[in-house]
This record gives sequence, structure tokens and C-alpha cells, in this order.
Amino acid sequence: MNVLDSRVIKAQILVVEDQAATANLILEVLRAEGYDAQEVDTLAKARARLKKAPPELLILDRNLPDGDGVALLAEIRGDEKLAATPVIILTAQKDVADKVQGLRTGADDYVAKPFNTEELVARVMALLRRAGKGDEPATMEAAGIKLDRNSRKSYVADKEVPLSAKEFDLLWFLLARRNRVLTRDFLLQHVWGYDAGVELTTKVIDVTLSHLRQKLGRPAEKIVAVRGFGYRFDA
Repeated sequence: MNVLDSRVIKAQILVVEDQAATANLILEVLRAEGYDAQEVDTLAKARARLKKAPPELLILDRNLPDGDGVALLAEIRGDEKLAATPVIILTAQKDVADKVQGLRTGADDYVAKPFNTEELVARVMALLRRAGKGDEPATMEAAGIKLDRNSRKSYVADKEVPLSAKEFDLLWFLLARRNRVLTRDFLLQHVWGYDAGVELTTKVIDVTLSHLRQKLGRPAEKIVAVRGFGYRFDA
């Protein structure tokens, strides 16, 4: 069983990418996170799929065999039924003007190839949360710890333990991906988001975790530092 099954993420994602290796990599990492990810390799197939079963998020390559992905993006933004669909543009082009064109056409985010898979997943999650389509459970429990996402309350052995907003979010992501190593960059992207200050470094994660350990007491032993990589919650 995938360790992420407890999150019950079922968002449908359509990947429009003609390079088989890239498409397979994206599908692999998205499905590992619990998403229902499907792929097509042309604009024509994408149009047919959008008409038949609109996804909850679209990852769209720019350079496709039958045209520019931005053309499809413009069509989506002009369609009343599809206009609100989050779209991530994926491209090997790194020119600033190219990025500006995509964003002005209505892209929600822009990822250049080659890309980091953890960063791509982080951007997908951020867009789905923003669109209210994350479909995460209201509570999370492991090793005597219980988190209630709606009330933002945390408990250890049924006793409430007040956590700061970042401590709560950090613990939530660790529990949601129990038994899996999460890099500092991954945690920084998910917990602190893209609006974090430019001076924010991964050291802030170490400091936050130190405070979190003190508050959790014995269950904090489950949070293991993996030298050179990041942290893992051993369930």
C-alpha cells in the first residue's frame, strides 16, 4: 500500500507531453502521490479529452507536434466550463518573453525543463489547494499524534499541544508522508510556500523542527534526520 493512501488524494490531472520519457516521469511521480494522472501527446487529443472529461489540473507542454500549448491555453481560458482549470505550462524554452507570454495567456504556473520532480509536485499541490481541490482528510493520526486540519488543533496522547502555524503544517506533511524521506527543499516549498521571503533558508526548517520536537515529547523520536537529505517520520 502506498504510504500516501491515508491522504486519499484523487484529483484528476491531465499531462499533455509528447516526449515519452518526460511524460512517464511526470505520471510516475504524480501517481506516487496518489493523483489520478493521465497523458496525451498532442493538442488534438488534449482537446478531445478536455471536452469529454475535464481534469482538475492540466500540465501542458508548449512544444507539441501539432502546435503551441499556449494556443490551447488561450482556448481553455475562453471556455466558460474550463476557464477555472489550473494550468502549469511545461517547456524547454527559458526565454523571459516566452514565460511572460504564457503567464499573460492565463497560465497559473510555469516550469522549465529539466525540472525537479519534487518542485513540480509542490507546485501541483499548491495550485490544487488554491483551487480547493486538494481533497485531504480533516484529520491525521500516527504514533499517538492527532492533527485536526479544520480546527488547526494538535494532540499528543489525547492532550492538546498548541503548535504554531508552521509547526502544524510541517508536522502534517511529515505524517502524511510517513516512512518517506522529505528533503528540506521539499518541505520549504510545501510549508513556507512561494511567498516566503528571499532571505528564508532551509535552516528555518531545522529550527522549526527543534521547537516541534520539544512540544511533542516522546513521539518526536519518530522524526528522524537523514543526513544530507532531510527528514522522515517513522510510523
